[in-house]
Amino acid sequence: MKGTHTGWTEQEDRALLETVLNARRMRLPLKTAFDAIAERTDRRPNSVRNHYYTQLKPVEKAEPTFLPFSEEETDRLLTAVLEALAKGQSVRACTLEMANGDTRRMLRYQNKYRALLKTQPERVKKARAKLIAEGRLVPDPFVRDPDTPHVGRPPKAGCEMERSIRALLDTLYRNLIALTQGENAG
Repeated sequence: MKGTHTGWTEQEDRALLETVLNARRMRLPLKTAFDAIAERTDRRPNSVRNHYYTQLKPVEKAEPTFLPFSEEETDRLLTAVLEALAKGQSVRACTLEMANGDTRRMLRYQNKYRALLKTQPERVKKARAKLIAEGRLVPDPFVRDPDTPHVGRPPKAGCEMERSIRALLDTLYRNLIALTQGENAG
């Protein structure tokens, strides 16, 4: 049974931070760090996690959680992504390149671009028009190329293919039930 503790020593805090940083470097879940420290300090993993997020995480962070985009940064992002699309590059590849391989920054850029498509379509169209006026051929990001396979979630219910698959599965299920009961499958 785990003991009761009333505080963390500086040595325990350092060990926790070091273990978390090692887990990140090795691309392991933070839970592995919390479990390891829990074992070493005779604490519960949830207590270790809570201590990390309430006491140590704010100290460890070098950059704020939410960093708003400036107008200039947004314009540079739009131009870079639209130019990359013109070269046949994906949004993900472009933003990863912009982030110099930093996946956290890449996601920040990618999410901002996707948000601009949804919330500020006129701004995106204006940036595209500016590039076209400069003589660059830029595809319309609001029109999906039928030759490009769709990546992401499948369309919601109501899709003809989904209905066909559902009907096929229902028929297979009924046939399986009939076979297990010794009846002729139809």
